[in-house]
Amino acid sequence: MAKKSGTKHMKRIAMPKSFGMPRKELTWVINPLPGRHSKFKSISLVHAIISLGFAKTAKEAKHILNTRKVLIDGVPKTEEKDPVGFMDVITVDKESWRAVFDQKGRIVFKSTSKPSVKLCKVVNKMKIKGGKMQLTLHDGKNIIGFDAKPGDTVEVSIPEGKAIGKIALQKNALCFLIGGKKVGSLIKVSEIIDGSATRKSEIHGELEDGKPAITLKEYLFPVKEGFI
Repeated sequence: MAKKSGTKHMKRIAMPKSFGMPRKELTWVINPLPGRHSKFKSISLVHAIISLGFAKTAKEAKHILNTRKVLIDGVPKTEEKDPVGFMDVITVDKESWRAVFDQKGRIVFKSTSKPSVKLCKVVNKMKIKGGKMQLTLHDGKNIIGFDAKPGDTVEVSIPEGKAIGKIALQKNALCFLIGGKKVGSLIKVSEIIDGSATRKSEIHGELEDGKPAITLKEYLFPVKEGFI
């Protein structure tokens, strides 16, 4: 009988770069469930707890999850395979960290002093019933009645999920690179070159070290100075 669905398991040799784990020490790795983030840009919650140093094995991490003291974006989580991706805020015992990419495209965690605010990139904008505008954010959230355009970043309060501000993608904007050869770096936009039917939009800018760089518009994630 033919196979009708994708696999629920993943071998380490085939895991995405974002996992940041040794490929040949063990055979299998926990596969994140479909959800807020693509599995190619996220890690499982169990892996996140181990990465933060609260556990050494998946069994220990599961015991911690069962205490309901692990929060993602202010909401308690107990599912071991829950995906943790870019800009998610994970809280354990009143300490909070923000998930970001390092310069090799791996998910890492940085301590944050602003656990009640999350930055979300607008990936789609559409008109819904009643003439209202709906924004779809990079983590699957939907915001209704807020003024922003695709490519902008929306500041969202957590756990309420309300838009409280925005960071526009424009000239002189500071952006975090979420893809490409310079992933994990900050760039200041100097020029935006619109694309066409056969060419993607390009961004010219300057990296933190002062070197000029050219990247794609889809790799930009506008942020505030000092936020990351």
